[in-house]
Amino acid sequence: MLKELEEWRKLHDFYKYSDYLTKDLANFLNVSPRTIQRWIKGSAKPSEEKIEQIKIYLLGRAKNTPSLSG
Repeated sequence: MLKELEEWRKLHDFYKYSDYLTKDLANFLNVSPRTIQRWIKGSAKPSEEKIEQIKIYLLGRAKNTPSLSG
């Protein structure tokens, strides 16, 4: 349980400092934007399944983001 929470925190930090929109992530996960906000605030936490889906979403977005070095 602690491992999953730490993993979520790392994903949250990445998400927080990026240009991803809560509504886009919510649509991808099939949850409400309010649910995403609760996860971010820590008043609720995503399931392991949702954490895996978040990883897929973020990795997909990262692949489509142009590199600043190139």
